[in-house]
Amino acid sequence: MTDTGLLRVFVEYLRHPDNCFFIGLLTAAVAWLLTDGAQLSDLCWFALGWVCFLPQEYFTHTLLLHRRLPKSRHAYRWFYRLHYGHHDFPRRHDLMYMPAWLTVPMTACNVLLLGLITPSLHAHAAMFIGVLWGYLLYEWCHLLFHTPYQPRSALWRKLRQNHLMHHHYNEHRWIAVAPLSVSMDWVMNTGRGSSKVPRSRTCRYLGLSPDHEWLADAREKFAHRSSGNHEASRLWVTNVPTVDRQTSTGGNRL
Repeated sequence: MTDTGLLRVFVEYLRHPDNCFFIGLLTAAVAWLLTDGAQLSDLCWFALGWVCFLPQEYFTHTLLLHRRLPKSRHAYRWFYRLHYGHHDFPRRHDLMYMPAWLTVPMTACNVLLLGLITPSLHAHAAMFIGVLWGYLLYEWCHLLFHTPYQPRSALWRKLRQNHLMHHHYNEHRWIAVAPLSVSMDWVMNTGRGSSKVPRSRTCRYLGLSPDHEWLADAREKFAHRSSGNHEASRLWVTNVPTVDRQTSTGGNRL
């Protein structure tokens, strides 16, 4: 598949309802902040909110998305939609984004927690905008790195390479996705020394064997969301060591 332009990636980004919801929420918050009277301190609160999102991105990935395997088939299905399926089929956009049943409660928690540390509603809004910006930037970078788009700058090429290494080489490394979030990889020592990192045998299935019945069950559960071809799944990434696989029923490629 040929290189993909940024406009096409952006259109794909807007096709996901959650992204549009949070863009709308961000726009409403900015509009209210401007109506209330913009202040220079808003930039500081915005930056603080963005910084607060960085550990959220990192530790949500490590402690929740890559948690120990659930003990039941039903729970595994939920986590397959949450993240395991994204590692199983990283080119499927329907399994890429965070589901609303996680992002909406986390957003509500952010609203409550920020209210405890901000001195006014105005500062609260500015800091909340920073958190929303961090999340939307994360989802944008994540989508961008899973498309055939070839970044022009060395920084973005490195970020893309690191994320694909997380998927195809070792799932315990290169956790961060967005640019500033890379600082968390350095702090937690999960983003350095790539030449010494061993190749993981579990980065695809995250602990299960390829023929495990739970994996087959989860694939079948979500197979209807994608036919597995380029037109249906859109913007599949290229030039990575992957192989096509089939569902356990009907032989339709995921």
